[in-house]
Amino acid sequence: MPPEAEVKYNKYLQLRDTYNAIVQQRLAAESSLSEIEKVIETLNGLSDSAEVYKMAGFVLVKSTKGDLLKELQDRKENLELKIKALKNQENLVKDELDKVAGELQRLLQGAVGGGGAAGPAGGS
Repeated sequence: MPPEAEVKYNKYLQLRDTYNAIVQQRLAAESSLSEIEKVIETLNGLSDSAEVYKMAGFVLVKSTKGDLLKELQDRKENLELKIKALKNQENLVKDELDKVAGELQRLLQGAVGGGGAAGPAGGS
């Protein structure tokens, strides 16, 4: 494998790992968002005077429906922003990954094609 192709391949592997990590983060955030939306829906079905509790570490703490809804709404908004940022990052890395994959493929085809090193060759 030509040295330039090896460098591209290593970059491709690094980008692929980065892409997979971003996808995993996005999926985890989407799962958390879904869970929060279900809890908000459940809380909205309760009366305002209902006794509600939240986890604080390993302890259940009594709270009010309004306080919990506000806290969950804030977390929901933060997750939505995080998901949006992760999707943008995912798209950027995917575009770069596709670009590097194309470059790598051209380098390897040039090497296998018998033309020697790919690139500008001085022909007079």
